Amino acid sequence: MKKILYMASIFALLFTSCDPMEDVYDEVDKANADELADQKFFSDKTLITNGYELTEADFALSSNEDVAKYKNFSKYATAADNLADILTNKKLYGEAGIEYTVIYNFYRGSLSYIGDYLDFLEELAGIESYELKDADYEALGYGQYKNFDYKVDIPTVLAGFLLGKYPDAVEGDERAITYVYYDSGDKNDVTEFWTFDGSVWTESDKAAPDAPSGVDIYELVAADYDLMGAPGKYNNFSSSDAPEDYLPNFLGVKFPFALDGDKIATVYKYYSGSTETKMKEYTLTDGVWVEYSSTIDASALVAFKDKAWVFVPPIKFIKSEKAATEQYTLVDADYALVGNGNYKNFDVRDGKGEADEAVVIAKLTMILKANFELVVGNVYEVTYDIYDGANGTATMKLEAVEDN
Repeated sequence: MKKILYMASIFALLFTSCDPMEDVYDEVDKANADELADQKFFSDKTLITNGYELTEADFALSSNEDVAKYKNFSKYATAADNLADILTNKKLYGEAGIEYTVIYNFYRGSLSYIGDYLDFLEELAGIESYELKDADYEALGYGQYKNFDYKVDIPTVLAGFLLGKYPDAVEGDERAITYVYYDSGDKNDVTEFWTFDGSVWTESDKAAPDAPSGVDIYELVAADYDLMGAPGKYNNFSSSDAPEDYLPNFLGVKFPFALDGDKIATVYKYYSGSTETKMKEYTLTDGVWVEYSSTIDASALVAFKDKAWVFVPPIKFIKSEKAATEQYTLVDADYALVGNGNYKNFDVRDGKGEADEAVVIAKLTMILKANFELVVGNVYEVTYDIYDGANGTATMKLEAVEDN
């Protein structure tokens, strides 16, 4: 009976004992499965080699309706929130540890002051205007120079002038009065708005809206159109004589002493079935007058991590003495990522690859960006292996700051 029990025990042992290769087989199976999964995942995707510039068709792939409709990013629909989605839907992928620059359309908005100024001009068109003539200055006692200056009590002079000029005025009438004012050697046209209360004329507080600081407003006159040639025929632009074909050169001639960065908002007439007043802002850039555009080219950094695109915030690292918020020790894969995979350390000897501390910081930056979702203000205490004639370790604290 005991023999039978012994035999049963032997068979049980044979059938329940582990295969010593079982773990190896599991690892091989997992590796094969991972490889097959990778092949399947990447089979329909295209590798970005350098950078990428989004097309209008790419924007249409966005799940954000505004991005897809307007074919741009904006402060309301940012690249940080929507760029990765487009790259994923485009079926693009990148190499691990590489940051890619993506160029895209960014809507920065129209210039609100232009609309305000054009509205003012439209309102002004409904007000009767009058520009003082030489005979007016003479009648007022200022005929010698035909202008006013700081010695003239202009409100009193104009109030009396308007009573005589418009004897039939009724309460509520408005006038836009332009006169020449002399100051420090310069003569400038000044336009003021006056209202009649039934007995006296008084200057109103109506005024043209101010342009932003640093922007000058210039309104074309007939002589300006003549100077440009074809637009002088009717003193306006049109589809056949587009303003953008003339204004940059005209501004260069009209304002020869302008400096780079100067801005001029130019008011002009445009004919399209009827004549409209329009306005464009130009900035002198590298000697050329460049028109303001509400949509401009912008760029962002992205990286491909764990089979997904992530937006890389504009962050750089600087050495810091602040308390660390994160601690990290480099592993073999980190050295391989930055080209130090052979010895898995940084060679800091004079004349060697990492002798310059800036090189070490650049490589640690690449490693940290590959391993962390970075936040401005975080301080990373990084430990890494070095070779300075002997094997050793070093530690550096790096703070994430905005990269403007």
